[in-house]
Amino acid sequence: MKRVLLPLLLANSVNLFAQDNNSYLENFLTSTTDQRKDIHNYLIAISTNLDNYVDNSKIDMNQYSSTYGLIQFSAFQDQHGSVKFDQKVKLKLKLPKLKDRFRLVFESDEIDENKDFVEDHKTNNNDDFNLGLSYEALKKDYKFKAKVGLKLRSKLDPFLKLSLNRTWEDIYYDVDYTLGQTLKQSVIKKLESTSYMRFDKSLNDYYSLHNYSEYYWQSEESRNSQIINSTYLNQQINSKNYLTYTVSTNIDNQDTNLRIKRNTLQIHYRHFIKKWLYVDTIPENYYSYDNNFKPRYAIRFNLGIYFNKSSYN
Repeated sequence: MKRVLLPLLLANSVNLFAQDNNSYLENFLTSTTDQRKDIHNYLIAISTNLDNYVDNSKIDMNQYSSTYGLIQFSAFQDQHGSVKFDQKVKLKLKLPKLKDRFRLVFESDEIDENKDFVEDHKTNNNDDFNLGLSYEALKKDYKFKAKVGLKLRSKLDPFLKLSLNRTWEDIYYDVDYTLGQTLKQSVIKKLESTSYMRFDKSLNDYYSLHNYSEYYWQSEESRNSQIINSTYLNQQINSKNYLTYTVSTNIDNQDTNLRIKRNTLQIHYRHFIKKWLYVDTIPENYYSYDNNFKPRYAIRFNLGIYFNKSSYN
């Protein structure tokens, strides 16, 4: 219990510290407003130049305002292990002249919170980045997304990713049901398939209950099937503080027949110091096949900064 409560108390102290308008933190954030504005304007300039390359007609510059950048710094530790660090970078450039459905996206290797565990995040020891042109379309209850690009690593890896999902609302006792399929073709990993379904139930204005199930398959590996199931409760404490309580099970056939490889209990606490600045505290208790399902713990801290219009207005 102490391993869960202590991180939350530490994160809450950040909340109290940030509420002091005369604090050093507040003064520092105020003094760096111009720098955040310059970075956002620089990203908008990139969007504009790319858009003008396709069509040099003039449009309202406000149409580029949703362009943004995100940098997230993280520190995490497994039980009895040393502290490790990693980072997440994402740039999303809006291209309104391309019918407002295209985005140019540059990000560190894609993160799947259902697969990348607190103590062994997949981004911690690699320098992979994705650069892709993304297209999204909505039609009634369907959402289609296509992304073509390059994975930037020691060897360039072109890829094409297609996603389609549909949501049925209020199908039973006000439960929403989403069914989705993603296919990704690349040179190195060949064909990857992810099928998933999710149930969402809003309990009231502050709580919502969810269940997510996923089946992943990769053609390049003869034994690389994964099944993930997680149930999580979202809680909105107030406009700045959010909690997610998660219970999950991971099953795969790597090195064994298809069997349970991990059970996890996790709490994710997020506090927004500002609309564009947040801190996460993520304690986790897990039981893995590799450790004979003995209980172990891990913890992760994130600091995220958005460079968008809200970061200086």
